[in-house]
Amino acid sequence: MKIASLLSVSAAVLFVAASSVHAADLDTVFRRGDTKGFSGQLTTISKTEVVVTQKVGNKEEHIPANEISKVEFQGEPPMLNLARGNEAAGRLQEAMAGYQEAIAAGGSDNVKAEVNFLLARTLAKLAQSDPTKAAAAIEKLNGLTNSNRDHYRYYPVQQLLAETALLVHDHVTAESAFDRLSQAPWLDYQMAGKNGTARTLIDQKKVAEAKAIFDELAAAKAASPTEKNAQLEAMLGQAECLQMQNEVGLATEVLQKVVNLATAEDPRVLAQTYLQLGNAYLTDGQKNKDALLAFLHVDVIPTLAAQADLHAEALYQLSKLWPAVGQPARGAEASAKLQQEYPESEWAKKLAAGQ
Repeated sequence: MKIASLLSVSAAVLFVAASSVHAADLDTVFRRGDTKGFSGQLTTISKTEVVVTQKVGNKEEHIPANEISKVEFQGEPPMLNLARGNEAAGRLQEAMAGYQEAIAAGGSDNVKAEVNFLLARTLAKLAQSDPTKAAAAIEKLNGLTNSNRDHYRYYPVQQLLAETALLVHDHVTAESAFDRLSQAPWLDYQMAGKNGTARTLIDQKKVAEAKAIFDELAAAKAASPTEKNAQLEAMLGQAECLQMQNEVGLATEVLQKVVNLATAEDPRVLAQTYLQLGNAYLTDGQKNKDALLAFLHVDVIPTLAAQADLHAEALYQLSKLWPAVGQPARGAEASAKLQQEYPESEWAKKLAAGQ
């Protein structure tokens, strides 16, 4: 009996080991919201889709590029998955180090292209709270645009490039990349590109032109979650334009609609909405407590506070508003938090300059 048991255990161990080796020999593509993924061999890559082929039955799975959230490659460096986890958790410096280590480790052309995209994406995220990193991110993203024109990360690179360029008011680069994004074959990317074009117009104080685009997008039919998210972003743009046109009451109504329509899956939209509500209440001049409550949402709700650039702005506003409502100690706490967590942000610099 003991010998039979040992043989059974050995067989099980060998089966698990064989299964692990087999899994390591596969590429796995994950769709948004899918934790299992589809495994096989990546046989075709283009900027609109990837094709994963399974040997058993020669089954092909065509996965549109706009649905891809993650790709794990056979033979990829072991530290790469840890770096992905660090990026997802907001530990961006650790993620950067891991991606750089993975690049140094080498690998297939597919692995190199993916790691370079992940590194550029992390740089773009860092630039949100530290604009001094925007130039490095833009250079990296431009390089990816030129070297990977028919790659499933092509359109995400355009979005990152445009948004990073807009951070530093590089309108030429932003407009060009947003235009390329709007030429994607999927409605959600097209809407994102048009939203970005309108935001670039706002940054140039071309409010009427921007509002015309936002109005069109807000009225469009949106079916998928990403299309609905783009529609909410258009409504935020509408509200910003209305506020710039001194229609504060109408802007507040639109923002309240966004709060009601947004879900937990839209943390950045929600953070932007609360910031805009806070700014609208400040413009009113008689609603400091309402403004404070709106900004406070971005500070105390973890998924909203994870939006680094928006969190920095909320902390700046809170540092001003807490003393205005008779709580200077809490204002000092917000100031210290801003300086500690986002020392290179424009908001920390404004605070240090006494603005």
